[in-house]
Amino acid sequence: MAKVSVVVLWLLVATACATRLRRPTEAQAPSHVVRRRGCNAHGGGTGLLQGVFADGFSRVACEVDIAPESVRISFKEKACGDVASCRLLTLPMQPRLCFDFCRQHAEAKFFGLQGSNCYCSPYYHAKSTGGQGACSFHCEGDKKELCGGPEKSSLFEMHMCGNSQSEADYALESSSESEKAARALVNVANTTAFKLVGMANAWQLGVCSMGKEGQRLCSLTGMWVATANDALGAASKTAHSADKLSSMTKQLEGYMASAKDAGESLNASLASKMELTTSAVLDASAQMKGSSAGLRMELTGIGGPLSKNATTSYLDGFKALGDTKAGWFALCALEPISGQAFAALSEDTPEGCASQCLSLSSGTNACAAFNYQYKEGLATCQLLSGQGLVEPRLLSAIPIFEVSKSKRDAMGLASLGCYASGSFVAGHPRGPLGVEVIKKVVVE
Repeated sequence: MAKVSVVVLWLLVATACATRLRRPTEAQAPSHVVRRRGCNAHGGGTGLLQGVFADGFSRVACEVDIAPESVRISFKEKACGDVASCRLLTLPMQPRLCFDFCRQHAEAKFFGLQGSNCYCSPYYHAKSTGGQGACSFHCEGDKKELCGGPEKSSLFEMHMCGNSQSEADYALESSSESEKAARALVNVANTTAFKLVGMANAWQLGVCSMGKEGQRLCSLTGMWVATANDALGAASKTAHSADKLSSMTKQLEGYMASAKDAGESLNASLASKMELTTSAVLDASAQMKGSSAGLRMELTGIGGPLSKNATTSYLDGFKALGDTKAGWFALCALEPISGQAFAALSEDTPEGCASQCLSLSSGTNACAAFNYQYKEGLATCQLLSGQGLVEPRLLSAIPIFEVSKSKRDAMGLASLGCYASGSFVAGHPRGPLGVEVIKKVVVE
């Protein structure tokens, strides 16, 4: 029976070394003496942790341990060395604290916790007979952990996997990749916001007093600023997470350098700091990826079709309104479709907006046209419905403002235009639609 139990325990240790388990569930152990040696057959350290005798632990049992006091090493009696009291005795007990004490003793292969009492031992002697309760005491230092019960001890095995260095190296690599990706996204978001504000500042058409048609175009400035604020808010959260990860990574690098310098003199305190910071960096890297995913979704939502590379031409189905050959570029004053305004850092092409408009070509709020602007690497467009037509001469017409080339250039725009769906213009129920120029916008 004892041999079978030792084999099972070895499997538990191997699994712990492979996965660095910290909080497996309580397990029941047989009623006998359990002994073991660490992952390292000699019980000493290997690799980086040569100054301590374990680099990991896992929960193995909740048992009445009747191993004699003579083989136990008591935390309360030995933690402060030759002095009667020290700060260690004031710390709330938890498995990690007990482990950091016991890992320094070569003869210790297990540690047990019963309330605030911690002890190390080369073995434990399980003697549960039933009716002795469970391990129900929550640890003072970690309420998620259990530290024994009225009669039983929470028992943990300790092992030397010798992979603390490789785990730390992996944490640094993961951190570097996560931070690099996050910083790139933050830069895109900040640049997009900056250019949106630039677009808003440049949008000086002088048409705000031209009825509801003029107000529709004037409202773009407020929309662009609001979108910029959304991008900046999301970027700020991700940048904060990146700064936090960077700080933790530098701390881990410091601990790793100190551990390397210590060599065989490495103590449990430094080893524990390196291991805990490794775990914290890995957790922060995972959180960083989640934050980056959120920012990426925000940018994708803002950019919409402009965030994608157009692979097919859809502009053949649209007509650029205004006297473009003479250097006049139209802005349509139709009613906008809610939620269908986009902005992204991209090439100067309205193809993506044309594709999006075609995808909304049916329904009560179908896309009939879109306005497009391009300035200093930022493309923006707004999809428009068929509502808002005017009837200047008994026939329905699309209201437009014509912007001169000199005015467009003065605003710093490389491209500007309104593209109307050919089927909307030619197939309208009221007959083919014309255009009604409400005002010609020129440099004043």
